[in-house]
Amino acid sequence: MKQTLKNLWSQRAQNVWLFAELVVVCFVAWTQIDPIVVRLFYQNQPTGFDIDRLVVAEARLYKVMGENIYEHIGEEYYEQIREQFTREMKQLKQHLLELDEVAYVSFLDGIKGYPRMNKHYRSISLPNDTIHIDVPWCFFDIEEDFFETFGIQPVPGSPSQHELSMNSGGGQNVIITRSLAERIYGSPEAAMGKTLDPGITYIDGAGNKNLMIYTIIGVVEDVSTLSGEYSTWMAFCPNGRFDDYHSEARLVIRLKPGVNMKRFVEEQTYHMGELASEHFVICSFVPYVDASKNMDSFDVPDFNAQSDYDFNLSVATAIFFLVNLCLGVIGTFWMQTKRRTEESGIMRAFGATRGRVLLLFLAEGWVLTTLSMFITCVLYLNYVKMGLGALCIPPHAPDAQPDPTWVADKPLHFCLIAGIVYLVIMTVVSIGILIPSWNICRMKPAEALRDE
Repeated sequence: MKQTLKNLWSQRAQNVWLFAELVVVCFVAWTQIDPIVVRLFYQNQPTGFDIDRLVVAEARLYKVMGENIYEHIGEEYYEQIREQFTREMKQLKQHLLELDEVAYVSFLDGIKGYPRMNKHYRSISLPNDTIHIDVPWCFFDIEEDFFETFGIQPVPGSPSQHELSMNSGGGQNVIITRSLAERIYGSPEAAMGKTLDPGITYIDGAGNKNLMIYTIIGVVEDVSTLSGEYSTWMAFCPNGRFDDYHSEARLVIRLKPGVNMKRFVEEQTYHMGELASEHFVICSFVPYVDASKNMDSFDVPDFNAQSDYDFNLSVATAIFFLVNLCLGVIGTFWMQTKRRTEESGIMRAFGATRGRVLLLFLAEGWVLTTLSMFITCVLYLNYVKMGLGALCIPPHAPDAQPDPTWVADKPLHFCLIAGIVYLVIMTVVSIGILIPSWNICRMKPAEALRDE
């Protein structure tokens, strides 16, 4: 180490520029790596439901259903259109269930993994308290086989998947996730049979306002509701009907065990014109994993409100700049090391082994990288404190589920990203030094000193 520091000081005029370059590269790399690491971490969190053997069938309107609905203000006409839409969706579901490879079918709206989830969060009141907890509500039809299709598992002591899916209580009952039950009642067992007040009122036939009370009939294992943040608080409500009329719809298919998903998609794509109702026809079959990432067909939310396409584009752009920065660092250290051929020859002539020369060159690069990373941490910390930048931590509503992951832990988040940046830059610098140093050390001392 003493020899390394001595060499760095003796070549300080050249090393100061290397040091400045490393600080800039570390800082820029930090700004690019942080959002990518956070997003990829969230994307790879367990969803809580079984996506194996899931296929999405998309149905589109090919024939006008009635007159223009927007020219009719009456609720009666709207109800007729909605009932017709519901009937046709159930017809398509039945057509799919008749296929030998299909086990279950459910309906999917535009949210990743959750049919007809209400994007406008409703509040659940804590018992004997004024605190409200905002959770996503997922509405499903009692005839959907919803829990069987998505593979959402009930906790021990809760009704089975089929019992939850076929619940006869309709919209007055609700199923919640384990973490939400533990937050409100302490345990899933204690939540069973309790009532929830989401702050929803309705007007009865006499014109009186009434509070909508929901009874918890089951608790299921946690599911991840959003791709851009941590959230497992969820409430499933069997409202028993579609909330709106659409010109397109998506049905999720669970294949039977042993069915080849790729072959099923190819075969059904060839015959999909045969799967139609009076006004709708199925126009595509896509594996669920692929469909949930398709920005043209699915609205996948994340904390930056970006589509997967935008994220992929930002990742590609970030990688492009990072690669160019890293190549620049490699090139700089490569040329700097090549200039030390004669120095290597002198050390070899005085008895230094190849390994010692190689280690000495690498140690100098590692010391420079470590010092530059330390300065970068100080600069980035002040950069964040001054409000010029921020750690990529998704915002959460005050009453929403807190994020227990490392992303929301600011000190851990800072240290983890710093460690990743440090490893990346250390690897780049090592490559820039190791390859030319290896070639230099393989030369005989006389050959290295030829031009001396």
